[in-house]
Amino acid sequence: MALTHCEHRGFDSDTVMRRLGIVGLAGEDSVVLGNALQQQVIRPGIDLIIGNFVETLLQLEQFRTIVDGDTNLDRLRQTLTQYLLTLGVNHRSREYFEERLRVGVAHNRLGVPQSLYHSAMRTLQSLLIQHIPDDIRQDTERFAALLHFILKITSLDLSLAAEAYCHYEVLGLEDTLRSERGETERLRRLAITDWLTDLHNHSYTRTLLDDALTEAQKEGPPLCVIMADLDQFKHVNDTHGHLVGDHVLRIVAARMISAARAGDEIGRYGGEEFLFVLQDTAIETAAEVAERVRAHISADAIHYRSASIRISLSLGIAQARPTDTVDMLIERADAALYAAKLAGRNCVFLEAA
Repeated sequence: MALTHCEHRGFDSDTVMRRLGIVGLAGEDSVVLGNALQQQVIRPGIDLIIGNFVETLLQLEQFRTIVDGDTNLDRLRQTLTQYLLTLGVNHRSREYFEERLRVGVAHNRLGVPQSLYHSAMRTLQSLLIQHIPDDIRQDTERFAALLHFILKITSLDLSLAAEAYCHYEVLGLEDTLRSERGETERLRRLAITDWLTDLHNHSYTRTLLDDALTEAQKEGPPLCVIMADLDQFKHVNDTHGHLVGDHVLRIVAARMISAARAGDEIGRYGGEEFLFVLQDTAIETAAEVAERVRAHISADAIHYRSASIRISLSLGIAQARPTDTVDMLIERADAALYAAKLAGRNCVFLEAA
């Protein structure tokens, strides 16, 4: 089963709220303002807003080239109507984020330049502000609140669409590069990547750890490893089947990448066991990373057709010592993981002192 756009980008409930917080839309008042935008601005003036929007964009040659015909204009009006009637509605949900990410993907596939999309969003933003009714404009506080909401919600939508656009643009470039590099590069990637999760495979993860351990013992920066294991994963396979189990592993891998730091290496070490290689990281910081990963995995159920599956993760951490080998370091992390399992699962344990 293909991943959703939110799953590809690692958007769960916590990530959604963090993004809303960045643009100032995490408060309960944003729900009220979203309803006000719909009832006071969009629904009463939607036909005029869309008409002015299309008229303004038709002045751009680049836009006329893309639209090219009445049929496409009608389709644009229908799409814009649907977009406006959902703008700010239930914007604190992953469903809202999914639709806005899909907008970016659609524009990428249609070949709409980002510059044109940005220009269109600025035009729409301006039109929405222009259509705020006079009774609200005369109330300074209400006008300021609604104005700021329009700026924030359109900024959120623009950022999500741009993120998805760039993601698929990069994927397209990567496809081109892989094609140019030829079969050798494809085989090299297959040799180091786990086929199911797209994480590093067992062999390459050990190679990375071996190199990192050599550097740590030579140069002195701290190195930690985290051994992680899904709790009672056999029950998932036994209850729902291996196809569902595979889907769970793919989602877990995506959440791990989202919760980890840039530069942290993650490999699928065994069936439902994962190994993190954290360079230049002391054990206290590694514990913070592990706890963030643990919380991220268990925050939301994983859905597959009619199944809703809660999954948790136990993690053990060890820090490299001057005389360690790869096996010795992994063995201590594995012992800490075992202690986490004995403690009741869904927790993080550090190696014994």
